[in-house]
Amino acid sequence: MFYKVLDGVKIIEYGNFISAPFCAKILADLGAEVIKIEEPCCGDESRRQAPFLQDIPGLENSGLFQYLNMNKLGVTLNPESATGLKIFTELLRSADVFVENNPPKQMKKLKLAYTKAKKINPHIIMTSITPFGQTGPYRDYESCELVSAHIGGVGYISMREGDISKEPIKLPAHLFSFQAGLSAAVATLSSIFRQSTTGLGEQLDVSEQESVIQNLNSSIARYSYAGQIMARTDAAGHAPFHILPCKDGFICAAFVEEAEWRRFVEVMGHPEWADNELFKDFALRAKYWDALKPLMVEWTMQFTEEEIYRRSQEKAVPLGAVRSAHQVLQDKQMAARQFFVEIERDGSKLTFPGVPYRFSEIKMESPSAAPLLGQHNEEIYCGRLGYHKRDLAKFKEASVI
Repeated sequence: MFYKVLDGVKIIEYGNFISAPFCAKILADLGAEVIKIEEPCCGDESRRQAPFLQDIPGLENSGLFQYLNMNKLGVTLNPESATGLKIFTELLRSADVFVENNPPKQMKKLKLAYTKAKKINPHIIMTSITPFGQTGPYRDYESCELVSAHIGGVGYISMREGDISKEPIKLPAHLFSFQAGLSAAVATLSSIFRQSTTGLGEQLDVSEQESVIQNLNSSIARYSYAGQIMARTDAAGHAPFHILPCKDGFICAAFVEEAEWRRFVEVMGHPEWADNELFKDFALRAKYWDALKPLMVEWTMQFTEEEIYRRSQEKAVPLGAVRSAHQVLQDKQMAARQFFVEIERDGSKLTFPGVPYRFSEIKMESPSAAPLLGQHNEEIYCGRLGYHKRDLAKFKEASVI
């Protein structure tokens, strides 16, 4: 864990891949005890996702799984069996929160839907993350990151520079699954506070589609207020609002106000072309960007990211370096704040992002590595639920655990 803010809060996670595991990770990082339940045969889907330690695929080698599941306890369990469901029920009885991201039909079939969960434990908070929510005509539709990005409207506006005749694209990686997990964690924290004051539980219905739409910037407002539909374009509406190359990488020049451009002109030493009528305001600079860009690049290519960044900071120009992963890991600001943490796994030290906050009056604790598949079966099933080791052997033989 990192901080014991939620010390004493007990969470059962029956999640897969990113959204539910990330939600539970945020709570585990705050000190809650999270018991992660995985399928006995193959575990969480993220165990099979690259990157892998030493580029060797394996259930214990996924970097994604390691990041999403640090600070958790891990057990294997098959709730489709009668014995597995009985054990699952026993775990829920002593839990404060139940986090899951399974299809509503599946949870109903398993007899683990909220109507059943609250009978098992009226106090429990059940955080359910699904692609479209627990209600509505889409509730039972299957989805993935690609579908969420486009049905949420992000793909329609996701190209700025390039060939606008090509199909829309989604943003990289699994941004929206992480966003849904973050939204779920915020709601769960609020519900934990309510639970602590009233003793009441509830179901939190989190929609990944709604999480995507919530982060559409101004596109919804533009249509609502002005009937304007934002679309992909190969030219920004004002300039500079672009990424430009420099001596050792790239910089991002995103000037919203005219005064910012004028200050950057001073940073460049006030070249003669900056006073050209074609570049006198942001709209004209955008219109004639093809002419302006090479003039700016001629200057930027003379300097490093750091040199341009420092000169710009001195003039209060909002310009930043475009950092690679390597540069982020080496960043002196991150080092000063001790943001990155090291986890030991099979003799190797793995580096992961820490938490983006600090508590002034609470000591930061060292994180623990993600659990091996079924690592804590004996601790949880024998130490807490009262089963014997011989029971575990029988459960394993019957594919219950």
